[in-house]
Formats: sequence, C-alpha cells, structure tokens
Amino acid sequence: MSDHKRNDTKINNTQIWVNKADISQTKIVEGELDAAQLQDGQAILKVNSFGFSANNISYAVTGEKMGYWGFFPADEQWGIVPVWGFGTVIASKHPRAEVGEVVYGYFPMGTHLLVNVDKATDVSFFDNHPQRVSSSPVYDNYLRCAQDPAYQEDSQAWLLNYRPLFMTSFVLDDFVGEHITDKVTTVLLTSASSKTAYGCAHLLMKHKAQRGGHYRVVGLTSAANKALTESFACYDDVLEYKDIDQISQDGESWVLDFAGNKQLLLDLQDLLGDKLSREVFIGATDVKSQTNKPKGKLHGQLFFAPHQVKKRTEEWTREGFNERYAQAWGSFSAHMQGKIEVVDYQGAQAIQDLYQQGLAGTLNNEEINVLTF
Repeated sequence: MSDHKRNDTKINNTQIWVNKADISQTKIVEGELDAAQLQDGQAILKVNSFGFSANNISYAVTGEKMGYWGFFPADEQWGIVPVWGFGTVIASKHPRAEVGEVVYGYFPMGTHLLVNVDKATDVSFFDNHPQRVSSSPVYDNYLRCAQDPAYQEDSQAWLLNYRPLFMTSFVLDDFVGEHITDKVTTVLLTSASSKTAYGCAHLLMKHKAQRGGHYRVVGLTSAANKALTESFACYDDVLEYKDIDQISQDGESWVLDFAGNKQLLLDLQDLLGDKLSREVFIGATDVKSQTNKPKGKLHGQLFFAPHQVKKRTEEWTREGFNERYAQAWGSFSAHMQGKIEVVDYQGAQAIQDLYQQGLAGTLNNEEINVLTF
C-alpha cells in the first residue's frame, strides 16, 4: 500500500506549525494517518520534496489577510505554511488516484496530506477536503506528472522553486501588457533579487519591443544583492534602495511591489508624485518592515495572480493558456541556465532553520532549495 508494512496501516505524519500571532515561532508536530480509515474518494499523498523561497515567507506574513492559513488548518493559534512540491499517492480509495502515481501541487509543510479527490481527469485532480478553505482552485489542483509536458525528473528542483513563482511572473507581465500605456517610461520592481520579480522582469524585457519599447525595466534591491541581481541580466538597470532619486522622471512610472516595505513605497510616492501612475502590490518579502509600519496612505492595488489566471484561461482556453505559459517558461529557464545552484535540505530541523533564514531575509538568492523530511 505504501512505504509501511501491509498489515500496518498507520502512517506517521510530521508537520511544522507556525504561530499565527508570531510567525517566528515554530514547532514540530507529530501526528498519525490511518490508511484503513480512508473514506470512499479519499487518498493519502506522501510529500516527496518541495521548494522554499521568499514566496513561502510571504504566505506566512499574509496568512490571515490572503487566506493562506486556510488551506491546511492546524488550530486557532497555529497555522501551516503552504509549499509547492511533488507527492506520491501511497493509499487510495478513488479509482482515478492510483497508488504509486506522482503529482505536483500545493502541500502543507509536512510529510503527508489526506485529500478528497474531486474532478479527476487524465491530467489532474482536485482536493475538496471539507476542512480546506481555499481562495482559488489554482491551489487545489494536483497535476499528474506522467501527463505534464513540463515535468522532467532531472529538472524537479527548477519546477519546485520556479514554477509556482513564474506563474505569477507570467500573469503579472500579462497584466502589465494589458494595462500599460505609452506614457509609462519606467517599470520599477522592488525586491528585484526575488524569483517572482526577476521572472517578471525577464518577460517585461522580452515583450518590450512588441509593446512599443517605451519603458525601461528597473530593479530596486539592497546593496548586498545588487551585483547578483545585475548578473541575472533581467533588468535594464538595477538600483540600490538608497539611490531611488536616480529614477528617471521623464515619463510616468509603474511600481510592481514584491517587498511590502511601506516606507519605501511612501518614499516612491513622494519622489514621483503625479508621475507614479500605478502601484501594484504582489508580495511581502521584507518581513522586518511588516511591523511598526509608518503612517501614510498607499495608492495602489493588490494583485492576486489566480484572478488573472482565471480571466486568461476563459479567454484563451486552458490549452491556449498552457501553450503561452510553456513558451514563456522555456524562454526564462533557458535564460537562467548556469546562473543558479541547487541545494538540498533534509529533516524537520533543517527545514525550520531555513524558514528562520527566510524570516531574517538571509536566504541565498544564488541558490534554489529542495527540501525533504
């Protein structure tokens, strides 16, 4: 039935819980699943491996606001940070979820997940477990790796770390292309060394000519990350945060904000004034700036990637959307080859330690992380 003896249906389930009121506080929680207790339509997935980046820190920082604690409920005080990973079906009472099948999708930071299999097709299935409070079906879909054209065993690390982030990069670039005008001469991206930001920057550069070539793509980052961000060659220019006065004011500017640093955004509003025509809030990689926020009103909009995914899927069809995404992914992954190193972490303690690095803002942006329990 699985990686346990056939006559022993009990499965140890290890999870890492985070205190919702103080996300620096974590604990390892040991539980148990029983394959013999599966109801019709249910399956147990073993989490094989998952990626980890500043994106997962954003899930924790905005857990209440954006509903990320709802996917894998722990209890009122504690939550589980979602991760993107690969899992194997190890027990099943659904005819379209076969034991041994490998899937890609949204998992808890833990070793196993009990799912209620729904809307099963040859390509994927969904989880509609009653305890799962989902903000979008995008997060409930488990892709069958055997039917996934993007899946290659030797590129698992790339898929784990970039695929969920690059989906946001892809639809954000599309959103910019849909709404930007030729009055905009600068597109600014904060937290420019983060994967979602430079993935989007690559596409903004790639599509610049077909949009009229009227804007420059400028990354804003810390002094420590400036050289690295420049080495990715995804931006026209890279500026340190302290040098924002060098931003051109010849035309209008957009800000795509991945950092969530309110003081920085207020400074950009003051600096650019009426020349700042749009602020778009995507993430919150700057954890330290989330407490003791300064007063002042931000004049922007929240970008929720699944809404743009849904819109374009309806307009382009699912096949058309996947085709355009695959073209964008191919361009980006080819561009990044040789620029990033893969690093493996194993065990609950190592995972907790990496999470703390993420909170401290000290993740190594030259690495992509593969985590296993």
